[in-house]
Amino acid sequence: MSKFLLLLGPSGAGKSTIIHELRDLDSRFIYISPYITRPLREGEKDKISITDEVMDTMDGKGEFLIINNLYDIRYATPRLPIIEAMEQKNFPILDWPISKMDIMTQAFPEDLLTVYIAPPTIEELRHRIKKDGRDTDGSRFRDAKAELKRYWAGEFDNYCDLKIVNQTGQTIEISQKIYSIYLKSTGEGNKPSKEQKA
Repeated sequence: MSKFLLLLGPSGAGKSTIIHELRDLDSRFIYISPYITRPLREGEKDKISITDEVMDTMDGKGEFLIINNLYDIRYATPRLPIIEAMEQKNFPILDWPISKMDIMTQAFPEDLLTVYIAPPTIEELRHRIKKDGRDTDGSRFRDAKAELKRYWAGEFDNYCDLKIVNQTGQTIEISQKIYSIYLKSTGEGNKPSKEQKA
């Protein structure tokens, strides 16, 4: 049995780094690469760049769960790789906007494990987003603060199986904790597997 692992949380929380660590821990974690309508950045390997026209054609064939518009870029989530990963007893994983959780709960009502990743402080979040270099107009930071305000008020509690504060320098420990909880949720417990990397 496998589940679809969704990492929730604002931009700058550290979801991508945790996904990388989880994939290093166990090769069965399969990142569900989104299709995007912008060129890939240097070194970017986990996304698939296509034109708006190709995305519209694929969407018309029902190949996507949803198309999100974020910061003037369209992101499409493919349906088939998720299903194939679970059928092959692999572990599909994706970072996902909490505002779109209804899409996932409807598509995979019994097969989700959701983890909300929060930064330790607003100031640390500001530092991480600034360091990233993509928040040229401040919109990412504003959106992140607004989401965290709702999260801290408990508005997202019904969507979160696990809540984690991503303290700086603790990515490996946090990833190991998520991995352990994931294995328990699938019925594997903490037993070692041949796919687990040393």
